[in-house]
Amino acid sequence: MDKKFLYQSIGWGIGLWLIGYVLGIIFFMIMPANLIGWVISPIGILITLWVLLKKVKGDDMIYYLKIAIVWTAIAVVFDYLFLVLLFKPADGYYKLDVYFYYTITFIFPLLVGIFKTRNPSAALRAGQKNLPDFLRKQEEAKRANLDKILKFLETREKIANNDIEKLLGVSNATAERYLNELEKEGILKQVGNIGQGVYYTKI
Repeated sequence: MDKKFLYQSIGWGIGLWLIGYVLGIIFFMIMPANLIGWVISPIGILITLWVLLKKVKGDDMIYYLKIAIVWTAIAVVFDYLFLVLLFKPADGYYKLDVYFYYTITFIFPLLVGIFKTRNPSAALRAGQKNLPDFLRKQEEAKRANLDKILKFLETREKIANNDIEKLLGVSNATAERYLNELEKEGILKQVGNIGQGVYYTKI
């Protein structure tokens, strides 16, 4: 199992659970117990969506299904160990909001996976004529920038986000998307997982 999947599934799964757990303890001291889940849920939804959109990067729906399964399993197991066994809540305690929490924990990775794996570039290369004009122009502009990156790579052994930002005058997030696209196409390989040490080499 590769490090990227372990980091994004187990690492972020435990991290998100811990955030909810700590918030639960804090809110337990200031509000009725039966309201805690409903207060934490909106916060958890926003944080989870941010992680899925910014930190989780999969190539297909199978990847996001695995993320959903691991995150849900972590939530169920950790809740049992650190809530049910530790605090022994009364029967029926916050049952509805817990089921809601498990449901969104499983569904959100799938929804974001559907969004992320929709690939207008593939549709454009396949010659589909029903793409909206704005999408077609956007993808053509992106392809032109990818070609610039490929030409830049002819004289380099490796490339990083900062290089793309300077080359194209784009944001860090856009540079990352371009590099991920070339990685998906089998042109580049990522070296490192997080931080300034991450760079890409030609395959």
